[in-house]
Amino acid sequence: MECRHLLAPAAAGLLLMAGARVRAEEAGAVRMMQVAGGDFPALVMVVPGEHATQGPDTMPGCDRIRARRVDELAPGWRTRVARVELECEDTLADDEQQTLTAVTARAVLHPGGVQFAGQPVTEVRLMDSQRWGDHQYVLAAPFAAAGPIVRRFVEEACLARTLAEETPATACTMLAADDGFYLASSDAGGIWVHADPDDATRTLYVEAWAD
Repeated sequence: MECRHLLAPAAAGLLLMAGARVRAEEAGAVRMMQVAGGDFPALVMVVPGEHATQGPDTMPGCDRIRARRVDELAPGWRTRVARVELECEDTLADDEQQTLTAVTARAVLHPGGVQFAGQPVTEVRLMDSQRWGDHQYVLAAPFAAAGPIVRRFVEEACLARTLAEETPATACTMLAADDGFYLASSDAGGIWVHADPDDATRTLYVEAWAD
C-alpha cells in the first residue's frame, strides 16, 4: 500500500509532464509565422549622433548604422531569426551630386519558422539607399514549384484590395517578365517573383522601387 502511495505522485508528475509536452508540441504546430508582403522586419537601426539634437537624421552614414541584435527585433521575429548580417557603403550617386548610403541587411532564419504563401522562408534580404529599395523574402523552394503558387497569392491579395479601392481587376494580373512574374504597385516600383539567380533551389519574392 505504501508503495502505491509513493508511486502515485510520481505517476501524476509524469502525466503532467507528458501533458505539458503535448501542449507545447501543439502550440509549436500553430506557431508558424505567416508573412504576406509589405511586412518585412526592421533589421538595422541608426545610432544617435553626437550633435543629433534637432530630431532624427534622415540621411545617416554607415558610421551611424548597425545591425540589430536578435533581441532588438520585433517580438514575432526574435525566435525565428538566427542572425542578422550587415553591409554598408557610403558612395556617390551616378550623377556624383548626392552622397548615397547603400545598406544591405540579411536575416538568416531558423528552419520551419516562417512561411510566405505556404512556402518556407529561409532568409530576409533588405537593400536600401536614398534612391532605391529592394526587399526580399527568400523561399526554400524552386521557382517551378513555388512561382505559380506565389503568383496566385499575390494576385488574390491584390484583388482583395481592389474591392475597397474600385481598381480594375486587370491591374492585379502578374505579367511574365524575364524569368518570372511582375506586378506594378506604383509608378516607382512593383513586385517581382523569380528564381534566385544564385541558387536554383530557391525563389525570390521581391518588392522594389527606384526613383
